Amino acid sequence: MSHGPAGGGHGQQSAEPNLTPLLDLVLQLVMFFMLVANFVMEELSDKVRLPVASQAKPLTTKDTNFTYLNVDRTGRVLVALRDPLLTPEEITFHMRQFARNHPDGEAKANDAVTVIIRADRDARYHHILKTMQAIKAAGFKKLQLRAQIAESK
Repeated sequence: MSHGPAGGGHGQQSAEPNLTPLLDLVLQLVMFFMLVANFVMEELSDKVRLPVASQAKPLTTKDTNFTYLNVDRTGRVLVALRDPLLTPEEITFHMRQFARNHPDGEAKANDAVTVIIRADRDARYHHILKTMQAIKAAGFKKLQLRAQIAESK
């Protein structure tokens, strides 16, 4: 691309765009989405195999305020970016911390946040009950259990 007098041979300079800022931005966006995808994958642990139910319903678009707790087959509660929670006291403490750090405040979190338990199909009922009681002790009022939708034949 030349700037200067038409047909002139002297003083011509080429102007090339600097792509470094654009490439830097694209790289930052890629890293951001990789991190977000990693957090989502941790939250929906593949170590937990959900039970199959014929009446299972997926989350709807209006269900936007929720958190997951994964209960593995041995009764450990798996939470993203933390060591497994082993006792009801640890679960209650974790949920109280979650409520305190909620952007809408602790009281609003206890009323508005739905706690979704993803329990392994081989988990014992008393492990799931222990988890549900710990969530209730932390003050949360909404609770759901997750299952896979049975495939119709």
